[in-house]
Amino acid sequence: MSNINRSHYPELNHILWDVHQKFIPAQLAFVFYEKRWAYISQQKLLPKEKKLIARLTKEFGQGVFMPALYN
Repeated sequence: MSNINRSHYPELNHILWDVHQKFIPAQLAFVFYEKRWAYISQQKLLPKEKKLIARLTKEFGQGVFMPALYN
């Protein structure tokens, strides 16, 4: 999977408050989704962002998504 344009995924963009690159590696996006899940508004996730999370989980999490409950 190639780099991800964070501006296409609003919740990903939201949790990358301290990252300044427009394109980030897919594996890094997966890590941020898991580590900063508490900051994601699940009601605001777009269908395409849900699909992205599912793809990332399959590729980098071996089908398991383990979000951090607390930061």
